[in-house]
Amino acid sequence: MKRPSPTRVLVAACISVLAGLTLATHPLPGHAADTTPPVPPQQAAAPMAAPVTTPAPFITHVADSVSDKTLDDMEAEIHAIYTTSLKDHETGAGSAELASLLRRATALTTQADTLIARIKPYQAMYQNFLDILGKPPGKDDPPEAPSLAEQRTSLLARQRDLTARLTRLRLYQVEARQLLGELRLHGSAIQQATLWQRFPSPLGVNFWSGLAGTYGPDSTRLRNLGQQAGTVLKVAFTGKRALMTLGSGAGALLLLGAWLACHRPIRRLVSHFLPDGPIRAIAATALCVSAAIAAWSLFFQITWNILAFDNPAAEGDLALLAGMIGMQVPLCAFVLEMGRCLLARQEQWRPVSIPDELARGLRLFPLWLAIAMLARGALRYMDTHSGLSLLAVQLLDGLYTLCVSPLLFAVPHTLRKAAAIPDEGTAAPLTEFAKSAAMAVAFLCCGAVLVGYVPLGYMLVSWLGIMSISLCGLFLLSVLIGTVAGTLFTANAPLGRRLVELGLPARLVNQACVVIPGMANVLALVVAYAIATSGANFDPDQIWNQLYLLFHGTDSAASSHVSLDAILLCAGLFIAGHYGMKILKSWFSHRLFPTTRLDIGAQASILSILSYAAWILIGLAALSILGVTVQSLTWVVSALSVGIGFGLQSIVQNFVSGIILMAERPVSVGDVVTIAGVTGTVERISVRSTDIQLDDKSIMIVPNSQFITSAVKNATRAQKPGVFTIVLDLPFASDLQKAMEVMTATLGECDAVDANTAPTVSMTAVADGSASVTGSAKARDGLDLKVARSTALFAIWQAFQDHDIPVMVRQMPRP
Repeated sequence: MKRPSPTRVLVAACISVLAGLTLATHPLPGHAADTTPPVPPQQAAAPMAAPVTTPAPFITHVADSVSDKTLDDMEAEIHAIYTTSLKDHETGAGSAELASLLRRATALTTQADTLIARIKPYQAMYQNFLDILGKPPGKDDPPEAPSLAEQRTSLLARQRDLTARLTRLRLYQVEARQLLGELRLHGSAIQQATLWQRFPSPLGVNFWSGLAGTYGPDSTRLRNLGQQAGTVLKVAFTGKRALMTLGSGAGALLLLGAWLACHRPIRRLVSHFLPDGPIRAIAATALCVSAAIAAWSLFFQITWNILAFDNPAAEGDLALLAGMIGMQVPLCAFVLEMGRCLLARQEQWRPVSIPDELARGLRLFPLWLAIAMLARGALRYMDTHSGLSLLAVQLLDGLYTLCVSPLLFAVPHTLRKAAAIPDEGTAAPLTEFAKSAAMAVAFLCCGAVLVGYVPLGYMLVSWLGIMSISLCGLFLLSVLIGTVAGTLFTANAPLGRRLVELGLPARLVNQACVVIPGMANVLALVVAYAIATSGANFDPDQIWNQLYLLFHGTDSAASSHVSLDAILLCAGLFIAGHYGMKILKSWFSHRLFPTTRLDIGAQASILSILSYAAWILIGLAALSILGVTVQSLTWVVSALSVGIGFGLQSIVQNFVSGIILMAERPVSVGDVVTIAGVTGTVERISVRSTDIQLDDKSIMIVPNSQFITSAVKNATRAQKPGVFTIVLDLPFASDLQKAMEVMTATLGECDAVDANTAPTVSMTAVADGSASVTGSAKARDGLDLKVARSTALFAIWQAFQDHDIPVMVRQMPRP
């Protein structure tokens, strides 16, 4: 038998040492319990007995990250959610149970995604170690070292275990997502069914007789809730706790006092740092609104926490009621503070221009709306967790709708009175339309309640209240961003001038001041849509779920993945690609090309090919972000083949011809060409057409296919760049030697000729009683070739006249 290869033994030894160092430096929790067997009692009793241990494992086990118990718990949770959803579907469970199932399914989906991301790198790790060990020996090969065989066996076993766990996790991931989608559909069906469910009309006898039948249990539940609240207050104000409760309550009231007194300091602050104009009022409003939300939220949290601290009576239903009311407290703070700022006594601090009379007429509306929001929080508890009878819940919702509906047309009515023209007594058309629409909605809500469609009226009133508050907040944010960008960050503003001094172009700064507010407006519209489609409960979880669906799209088996975040990423990719290509072209033009001998045509071709290749790569990257693969583009290729066969031949022909022109460069930028009887200078070559500048400075656009399929005269290819020729016909009676000397001296002294390149003059032909004398010279740098030739020709003609040399100019087009 042959001895094992030294290389394999060395590799095995290095791997063992590396694994031992890794485990010694990063011990795993609970790892010793897996690697060290229990010590028998006889050995534990012997003081000198050495502990029995097994060798350290080769690599971290995947079961430490994803145990069998975790997988079994996930399977059980999926089964429980599915069973409960079927049960709820049969018994018509309420929205509270459905929301709980949605949260559980979402948490399960997140857990599956996290675990898959955690153990997926182990696949590459195991495969890398197997590649290091190499292939197992064949039948005729010598056996490998026992340590290598043991490590390979261990790695293969762990790889199989990893594959099995990943398979289970992916299965649970798919099942959890399917459950989530079904629960959302189920929730929409329940909401639609409840929305159009008709109850007995409050104007009829059946409603009140049914309510009287459940009066006893309902009053008992409400009485128990009141007794629980009384017990909480009694415990909070008993003994030593009374001092702590009073102190915390005083601290919470100080927060409200700070909110009431913060307007003047905030206005002084913005007056000190911001320029005069609307930006002061808008910034002060944003700061005051933020301070109000923080103060009211802290006030409620401190008050409730001090009452519920170590107080068993504050648990259960009372805690749920406090949580639902607490969810409305930030909205109430926003409404109150926005009302104070919009209807401020000093007109200069109003973010929107409102007449004084209208401000005085609307001053109480924010308070009424805030009270309605608090009552709505209590009603959410009554609807979902109070245990009241169905008719009692509908009575409370109906009363809320009847009390809040008048606000819908009271505000437009006040606007109409303030906007009316004193002479004619007519209101603006928009105000009149708003008043009519609001009054129609108010009558619709009241009529729905009186007819028996209480859920419809309650949902409509709640949705309108939430949307009005949300739109006000988003409008304030949009106006703030737009005003700040237009006042402080333009190229002429203080901060904008600083950016220009740092090197940013003024044009780019001004563009950013327009684009950023526009993007903020688009984002505000997206948030408004998410709020509008999340229901009338203003549930933050539901709103975040709607935003997630908008940004990430819905999970589907399709290969494409078009979502808002993918679209934004693609837009950002194209913007970054544009500026990246601009920087790269500038580097080529100003740094690389001056160090080479490439002419202007070669430089233009390189830049064009580089630009088109970069945009193709960017387009492929964008398609990859959108999830579009080569397989999904099969139908596009098929459609293009049909289109090329019928009507796109010329476009494809021009495209291919453009590529040939850039690669072979028979015509380059700067060449003087004659095509179809027209002579001009090539200005630009693209993949579809070529721009030729004529003598009158006009541009002729020529399809690239004509340069390939027709005859083209390129007058620049026959000579060096910048060199022009002048051909003169002299009679035989002339002194040719003198004429050539005068012509040479004149070209050398001409200002249009390069002084570093000596001109040449020679006799090139004899025919028809005359001799042709040709002079060649190089134009001065920076001077157009035609201008240089015209100047030199005029100087030669003047010199021949001075020396009495007869000349005949041949009338033929030459460069």
